[in-house]
Amino acid sequence: MSNVNIKEIFNLKGKNALITGGGGGIGLACARALAYQGASILLADISEKYLSEAVNTLKEEGANVSGICADIGVSCQAEKIIDAARHLGGIDIFINSAAVTNRKPALEMSDEEWLEIINVNLNGAFYLGRAVGKHMIEHGRGGKIIYIVSTGAYRASKNFAAYSASKAGVVMLMKTLALELAPYKICVNAIAPTATDTRFTADYYAKNPDIKEAVVKNHPFGRIAVPEDYMGTVIYLSSAASNFVTGEMIVVDGGKTAK
Repeated sequence: MSNVNIKEIFNLKGKNALITGGGGGIGLACARALAYQGASILLADISEKYLSEAVNTLKEEGANVSGICADIGVSCQAEKIIDAARHLGGIDIFINSAAVTNRKPALEMSDEEWLEIINVNLNGAFYLGRAVGKHMIEHGRGGKIIYIVSTGAYRASKNFAAYSASKAGVVMLMKTLALELAPYKICVNAIAPTATDTRFTADYYAKNPDIKEAVVKNHPFGRIAVPEDYMGTVIYLSSAASNFVTGEMIVVDGGKTAK
């Protein structure tokens, strides 16, 4: 019988969460959700501007939040982030939401364009996963690692070769880490979002309203997602409610891939 208190099952008071890509979109929504449940937040983002705005916004909402500007695609930056987290009490929850993409046919993509996406999305996920895993083992409190992937990790689309390949790679990284870290009571899972209304997509859809209309029609609910649609799932995977869940990818796509 589990000793989890059902009344406190989603309570994150006393927990410290590191969130990459926290300067906006899904990362910021995740931070807001965890802060509301009582967690202290360390946001990491490559953009000083968006990071500063996000930190200030969360502080105004009453969150205990700090920020660090870093590029997760650079291996040594992982230790920089971990060092900052140590000074704030360590990491109990790690959410990797940082990502880049482009929309080019595979045959027209340069080596540099391919490598940029693989480096940030896949290598960055590895660098931080490795560093956070070691840190969590060291502090001995268990933990939760959550990768934000994509329905593109298992469902191909034209012009997303590098992005889909990178996210599919992260899914298998997640599953492997789940097996390796299970003895330390560290759960490793992923959330697969669908098309979401963020800076990631806003400019593209503004220039291509016909494509946005087609994407919207492809979703049974008649809309694309907003970042807040992932809040409940990330609270679940970050909390005691998911203590026996690891190595899983939870799809949050409004029924798009059920068809």
